[in-house]
Amino acid sequence: MMDKKNGLFFLMGWLGMVLYFTQRWIFGPVIPPLMREFGVDKTAIGVIGSASLWGYMFTPIIAGIISDRYGRKLAVLAGIFAFSGLTLLCGLAKSTNQLFMGRFFTGIGEAFFFVPLLAFTLELFPKRPGFYLTLMSSGSSLGWFTGPAMAGWLVNLTGGWRSPFFVAGIAGLIITLFMYLLWPEDQGGLVQSRPLLDKNLFIPTNLVMLALLSLAAAFQIATEFGFTMWYPAFLELERSAIVATAGVIAGLYGLGQFIGRPIMGWVSDKLGYRSVGFAGAAVLCLSLILILSVSSMGWRGYFTFQAGFIGAAVMGALWTFTGLVFPSFKGLALGIMATVGYASASIAPIVIGYLGDHHSVEMGLWLVCVPGSMLTGLVILATFIVKPKGEG
Repeated sequence: MMDKKNGLFFLMGWLGMVLYFTQRWIFGPVIPPLMREFGVDKTAIGVIGSASLWGYMFTPIIAGIISDRYGRKLAVLAGIFAFSGLTLLCGLAKSTNQLFMGRFFTGIGEAFFFVPLLAFTLELFPKRPGFYLTLMSSGSSLGWFTGPAMAGWLVNLTGGWRSPFFVAGIAGLIITLFMYLLWPEDQGGLVQSRPLLDKNLFIPTNLVMLALLSLAAAFQIATEFGFTMWYPAFLELERSAIVATAGVIAGLYGLGQFIGRPIMGWVSDKLGYRSVGFAGAAVLCLSLILILSVSSMGWRGYFTFQAGFIGAAVMGALWTFTGLVFPSFKGLALGIMATVGYASASIAPIVIGYLGDHHSVEMGLWLVCVPGSMLTGLVILATFIVKPKGEG
């Protein structure tokens, strides 16, 4: 059981996670009005949508090293303040170039919140790490629902794309203030006695394991981000759903993750992180196939929820396993995995957008997301043959 002080921190961190992914996934439902206002095609929108992923890939390693060396608090608070303020500014963009740059710098700020907060959660709750880390990250999963659902509703209400950015940005700044006021002062995560680069990182088997985990993360993040960004547009443009309906159905993926992550985290603590991660990848692949194959919106919504609920096990297991197998440099290890994952994932929305221009968004989802989930499972299986060394 967590004490009251840690409980207040956990609640603020969880709400920060909600806003973290809310501001990221408001983008899907605003694609059609952005295309109309700025007169751009799907490929260009894919580039703008990838901007935050490109920005993100520059900072996870830096954020991990800084938080390992100097503590989690400053990094986490700087990260949530940056991505919230920049989201607000994105709503003021007057051109696609301004929106691209705003989203790019938003991504740079995100890593300082996400990576150190995961490491801090593992430090606060060492007895049940899988459960508490996935419970914390379930906040981001709820953001996967609130982002497209809120954006779809606001776009339908206002007819424009700017209001979701304003709402998400202001809410994030409010959460930043509460996190600052309620952070447990005796849990700063300060570790100044540690070197900037732990020598255990350079043990060959550790490097191989970290490379495989990063590759699995790359395939999984590309699958999830490509699907989440383009799924609402696919429903609206190619399945004739109204924008609010498309946002809600797409948001069921996040709702499934929100419920599934702590449950699958508890299961992972019992059955093993990689085993559950592999099973989650297999179910996610099957769910994506069914989502793209059925004609009923009701069944599509159900399989979308299922994809989130079971698929949530994959990244939750990968984050937890990485932090536990490399305890002396968990921030750096998580940062490396996030950097590789996001750098690779940034290509997925562009490829799907390109295929959408020349064929269909549906084809893009088939050719990018379905194989991506298959490859995730295969790489997770490969990690079983590697034995990390040198970690106490």
